[in-house]
Amino acid sequence: MADTSFSVDLLIVTPNQLRKITFKLTKEVKTDGTVNWTMEFGLHERKDTTKDFAEVVVLKVNISKPQHDKIEATAQKGLDQPQASAALVAADTAKAFAKKKVSKQTANASARNVIAARVAS
Repeated sequence: MADTSFSVDLLIVTPNQLRKITFKLTKEVKTDGTVNWTMEFGLHERKDTTKDFAEVVVLKVNISKPQHDKIEATAQKGLDQPQASAALVAADTAKAFAKKKVSKQTANASARNVIAARVAS
């Protein structure tokens, strides 16, 4: 049973307004003090800015302990520029997964790389 938990939602909309990338970062601190971080990475697209976004894919990934400082900083301060760039790559990989062109493992790794790309603390 969790002792403490919280989540943070982050969003990127591409300059052309045709892609939306969502992040839900969730931290769970268990009663024994262990910490688990998960990220829900979502890609939504539309063909025209007058239309609603349609969900392409949502990936739920666990973030390993070595990346906990980076995900904590991301939850507190938002995405930095390297992470925003990595998110665009992850979106392309997620779309390829949705089309069965890459494995779920590859798509999850690309999503995790968004956190790992953080350079600012």
